[in-house]
Amino acid sequence: MKQTKKTRVLVGLGLCACLCGALSGCGTTPASAPQETAGSQESAKAQAIGSILLSVNPEIEISYDDQGEVVELEGVNDDGIKVVNNYSDYEGRQASEVVGELVTEIDEDGYFANGIGGHEKNIVLKLTEGSAYPDEAFLDDIAQQARSSVEKRGVTSKAYAINDDDLDKNGLIGIEAAQELVLGQLGIDPATATFHDHEYELDDGVYELEFTANGIEYDYEVDARTGKILEADFERNDDWDDRDDWTPSAGTATPDDDIDDDRDDDADDRDDWDDDRDDIDDRDDDWDDDRDDDRDDDDDDDRDDDADDRDDWDDDRDDIDDRDDDDDDDWDDDGWDD
Repeated sequence: MKQTKKTRVLVGLGLCACLCGALSGCGTTPASAPQETAGSQESAKAQAIGSILLSVNPEIEISYDDQGEVVELEGVNDDGIKVVNNYSDYEGRQASEVVGELVTEIDEDGYFANGIGGHEKNIVLKLTEGSAYPDEAFLDDIAQQARSSVEKRGVTSKAYAINDDDLDKNGLIGIEAAQELVLGQLGIDPATATFHDHEYELDDGVYELEFTANGIEYDYEVDARTGKILEADFERNDDWDDRDDWTPSAGTATPDDDIDDDRDDDADDRDDWDDDRDDIDDRDDDWDDDRDDDRDDDDDDDRDDDADDRDDWDDDRDDIDDRDDDDDDDWDDDGWDD
C-alpha cells in the first residue's frame, strides 16, 4: 500500500470501574456498576487512508480504507450534496463500484448535458493531498469504471485521473495537468496547441489559460482544486487584465507581440488581395463597358445604314416617278398636237 502521510487513528476507550464495599449489618446489598458513557456505545469508524474528489458539476469526496472500500461519502457543493442524499448503501463496497454508480446518478440528474465548448462535461477524479491508496492501479481502475459507466449510457464524457504526481506543493492541480484537462474538454490535439504562459499566483485557485490551436484563440479557466473547466470570466477575474504581456509556451520562438503582428500582417495581406481583386473587377467592368459601347455603336451604324438604304430606295422611286411623269407629259403633248 502506498502511503503519502500518516493517517490519524481515533480510538475510543471505555473505562469501567467496579466499586466494592464491605457489607456490614443485615439487609445491605452490593453497589451496582455505573452505565457506560454515550461515546463508548458508538461503534468505531473504519480507518480511512485517503479520499478522492469526484468533480463534474457535483463535487463528491469519497473516503476509502486500505482495502479500497468506501467508508464515507460527502457532498462538497450543493449539487454534490443533492446526489449523495439520494444515494445509499455504499459503505464497505469497492470505491470503483461506488464511483460507477455515482456517475450514473450524476447523468440521471442531467449534469453532463450542460457542456463546455460544445462537449459534454468531463469527469475529474483527483486524489486528495496526502492520501494513500491500496495499490498502484487503484485510481486508474476507478477512472476506467467511470468511463465504462458513461459509455453504457451513451455519454461522450471522458474521465481523467489526477494523482499526487499531478499536484503542486499545496495540493492543487499543477499547470501541465490543468492544460491537459482543458484540451481534453475541448477535444483539441495537444500537438496543435500553443499556450501563453505567465506566473500563476492562484490566490483565487484558478488558472487563466489563453492558447491558440489550429489558428483559433481560446480563453478558459481551470479550477486548480477540482479540475473543473470554466468559460473565461474577464469581469470577475482581474488576472485576465495582464494577458497582453503573457508569452508563448517554451519551445515557441515568437513572443506574444510578434504573434499579434503576424496576425495583423496576415489581415493586411488579405486586404491587399481584396484591393487587387477590386482592381481586376474594375478593369473587367471597363472592358465590358467598352464592349457594350462598341456593340451599341455598331448597332447604331447598322440602323443608320438601313435608314440610308431606305432613303436611297425612296430617291430611286422618286426618280422613276419623275420619268413616268415626263413620259406622260410627252404623250399628252404628242396627243394634243395631233
